[in-house]
Formats: sequence, structure tokens, C-alpha cells
Amino acid sequence: MLNQQVINSFISIVGRDNTIINEKNLTNAEKTNYNTTEKILLIVKPASVQEVKECVLLANKNKIALHPISKGKNWGYGSRVPVNNNTVLIELDRINKILDYDEKMGYITVQPGVTFQQAFNFLREKKSSLILSITGGGTNSSLLANALDRGIATGLYADRFSHICNLEVVLPTGDIICTGMGRFGEIKSSQLYRWGLGPSLDGLFSQSNFGIVTKMTIWLMHCPNYFQILFYKLNSDKKLPSLISASHNLLMSGLVRPAITIYNDFRIISTIAQYPMNKCNPKTSSLDEVLNNIRVVNKNADIASKWNGEISIRGESKEHIEIQSKLIIDILKNKTDSITISEMCKDEILETLKNHYENKAQNNEENFLKNYLMRKYIGIPSDLAIRQLYWRKRTPMPAILNPDLDGCGMIWICPIVPFNGDDIKKVVAIINKCSKKYFFEPAISLQCLTERAINIIASITWDRKIMEEDSLAEQCYTEMTTLLNKKGYFVYRDTTKGMKIKQKGIDVTDPYYSFLNTIKKAIDPNSILSPGRYNIG
Repeated sequence: MLNQQVINSFISIVGRDNTIINEKNLTNAEKTNYNTTEKILLIVKPASVQEVKECVLLANKNKIALHPISKGKNWGYGSRVPVNNNTVLIELDRINKILDYDEKMGYITVQPGVTFQQAFNFLREKKSSLILSITGGGTNSSLLANALDRGIATGLYADRFSHICNLEVVLPTGDIICTGMGRFGEIKSSQLYRWGLGPSLDGLFSQSNFGIVTKMTIWLMHCPNYFQILFYKLNSDKKLPSLISASHNLLMSGLVRPAITIYNDFRIISTIAQYPMNKCNPKTSSLDEVLNNIRVVNKNADIASKWNGEISIRGESKEHIEIQSKLIIDILKNKTDSITISEMCKDEILETLKNHYENKAQNNEENFLKNYLMRKYIGIPSDLAIRQLYWRKRTPMPAILNPDLDGCGMIWICPIVPFNGDDIKKVVAIINKCSKKYFFEPAISLQCLTERAINIIASITWDRKIMEEDSLAEQCYTEMTTLLNKKGYFVYRDTTKGMKIKQKGIDVTDPYYSFLNTIKKAIDPNSILSPGRYNIG
């Protein structure tokens, strides 16, 4: 419990309406997509960097733990819930200005409360031809927070943290620093060059608890003159290893630029349908039976085969792009079972963006595949991917999606795997085996962000309102991650559940954690900032 004097001090900083102590609001903030027990003492909502600083100084004075979030849409990883108990949640969604924008250089500078939809609307109002690299986190999720947790998006800038710079950070001491060239003030190169002078500090504030980031510059793609997506299908697992090898060669040669993405059937199907509970039973029905029942009633389910891949190509003209696509198709045609081409010129892309912004979008156009693919690659934010959290719900999907409050169960497992077919085959086999053992459907995507490694994103999805499913999911998650770790496949992004599991087994003599904790003690001696996040402090 916080004493009233401390609560009054927070009120004096952010105002009474932005100091949340209502039991219902606190209880809702403590909910995520798997079982947690951590308690939130208070929610404070600062409106400026100065108010963030004052909250940090107050927390230090009273040795109170703070857990900063931007929008809290971190579904499947922990949402708003801190790793440790009895924490004050500091929500940054009121700090939501777009501070700078440059069409020619291709960037926007944002605060933590800026959402993907807000950025999209801003670009449309500017009549910009810049393309926003979007994620599956939804229209109302934070650009800044997603990049800080090294989230994955679409297109050339899919590795989002590799395309940011110029952080402004409130340290646990209350000091404010800027990284890169931003340390020299508001000079133009601060938005354009990542490394600055001397040690690069940006990475210290990604997946850590070393500071509260209140500003970030995000680079955007220029709209190509001509754009094409190759969508291919594999009808079975047999061709997957050879497809992976061919994809690796395409990326290493430079003919294709990362990122490219490969999805299994359940990753796609779970975004356009729910489990057919009236026809199937998770404990007795085969995966094929589940898919066949969905395909009978949902014509769009035919979009998904066993494996499905996307390669995006950009060119100066139709002739330029057709040369590229022909070379790629010649390499992939024997590694796949079908290839479909969708394409747009620059004028079509900009018209589609304009129509969406003006609410004139043709969401029911005949070519569902083109609509499905193009909208995400040209930077139209969508809540479509959130629907997968409702896959196992026994009730119809609500009009307004709130996976935390709706009892949606989901947890992510995201190992990094070498870019070769044998390793992918081993990891997919582990995911399939564990999912089947605990009666879950394996939903997998392979995100090829670089030429050398693949980010696998797998999920376990369930209905938290079914008594036994929380326990089954936790057992499945623990066994799956344990088996992957034993084979040398460790995750690139962790859940709060995973952080808690690791807390129990960390060797304090591990030099990596010792180094991180040395930094933590130096800049946060009272360990007030998200103690335990990523097992630091």
C-alpha cells in the first residue's frame, strides 16, 4: 500500500484525474493473456517529459518501483503487467506528439503515446508518399514501444529497431539524455545518423530497464514507383527445407531484400476465423479436420495452404520489376506448389492510402488475396492480427477487441534460428510436437529479417475462461522453451512469464548479467525502474 502523502505527491505532479487509484482500473491493469499475480499500486499518467522526471524523482525519494508503458498493447508478452509485485504503473499515452517530420529524408520523430493510426493519419494529412512499416500490434499500439521491444513489421524496414535513432531518455536518476548526434542538440544529423560520436547508447534502452524513452526518430520508406508481391504456397512440409535454402540464396545474392515472411496455415487461419467448437474438439479432432471444417464455411480460408510465403519487390518501372520477379520465380518454382503475383504502381498505392484515410476503402473487393497482402505492405494499420487472440474463445468475437479483459489466452515463443532448412525443420518439429501434446494448434511464422538468421514467431492460444487451459498452456510453454534452449535456439524477445521463469535459474556469476546489473546499480541505485525486467536488477 502507498501512503496518502505519496499519492498526494503524485497528484500534485500529474493531477487528480491522472492519478488512478480506483480498484477496478487497477485490477484491469493487472490482467494479461496468461496467469499473473503481480499487483499494481497506482497508475499515474504524466503529460510531459518534465512530469515524467518529477515522477522518477518522487519514486527515488520514496524507493517506489515504477513500471513505464506507452499504450500497454503488448499482448502475449505481458501487456501492462510488471515483472515484480507492488509497482506504480506510469502510463505515457498522454505524451503523444509527432515532433518532427521530413518527407525527403524519410522520418518522423515521435513521443511514446503516438500510435500507428495517428502516424498514418499524420502522413495522409501531409499528403506524404512515405510508407509506414506496420506491425500486428494493432492501430492503437505505440510506434516507439514496439521498436524498443524490437518488434517486427513489414517491408524493407521490418527490423524496426534497426531503423531508429535520436532517443530522448529520462534516466532513473531524473537526468535527461539524448543519444547519437542528439547529444549535440537539435541538429539535422541527429535524425539521420544512428551512431553519433563515441559509444552507441541506443541499445541500452531496448529490452531493458535503464531509462524511460520519451522521444524517438523512426525512419520511413519512400513509396516505390512500382511494387509487387509474390505470394507462394506449399501444400506440405516436404519442400520447406529446400525453400528455406533457396530463400537464403536469394537474400545473400541481393536479388531479394529482407524481410520476407513465411506463415503456416494456422497463423493465417486464426486471423480470419475462430476454432469451430460446434464441429471439433481440441482434444480429439485432428488439425486437418479443424481446417476442413473452417474451409466449408469461410471461403477466404482457401488463402492458406500448409506454408505460405511473401516476397516484396520494388522497381522503377513495370519492366524493371518484371525482370526481378521472373528471376525470382525461376528459382522458386520448383520449391513451391503455386505462385501468385499482386502488383501496384505508385499512383495506385497513394490512391489506396488516400481512400483508406477518407474511409472510402474497398474492404470487400473481389481479390481478397491482393487486398489482404497489399494493405499491410503499403502501411495501412489494421487490427486484423489481434483477432488471432480470439481463436480459441467459445464466444463470438466482440466488435471492440480487448484481449486482456476478454479472457484471451496467448503467449509467444520467439527463437532465433540459423537461416538453413535443417535448423528450421528441427525447430518446427519441436513446436508441433509440444503443441500437439497439450492440445493446441501450432501457429508459426518465419520472419526472415536478415540474410543469416530467421526470427520464428510461434504462439500458444487458448480461452482463459476454461479452467484447465491456463495450466496446459503454461506447461506447453515451459516444455517448448526448455527443448528449444537445449538445442541452442533462444528467444529474441521475452514474455514476463519467461522472465519470471529465468529469474529462478539465473547464475549471479554469469558475466553478462553481472555486467548489466553493474550498469543498473550505477544508474538506478534504488532499483526503482521496472526491477526484474529482462532479469536486470
